[in-house]
Amino acid sequence: MPDAPDAPAAPLSSIAALKPVWERFRDGGVALCPVDAAPMALAVDGSVDVYRFVCVRCGTSSPWFEAKLAGRISIKGQSGDLGASDE
Repeated sequence: MPDAPDAPAAPLSSIAALKPVWERFRDGGVALCPVDAAPMALAVDGSVDVYRFVCVRCGTSSPWFEAKLAGRISIKGQSGDLGASDE
């Protein structure tokens, strides 16, 4: 039996995909969903200082991430450790 093709990466699942959306939002622009181009809302968990974008139409969401003052972001891993960073 032939191997199944690799599944495409989830939208906004990498620093490279998430960073331009975050920068656009920080600059006062509207963050648009990569799936259906609808606006995305910013969800905030202030207890651990993390954020994520969630599409208001289809529900597509980014992973939780931390944002530093200098504009750097890091994606939170499943265990709570930093999974990826642009530092």
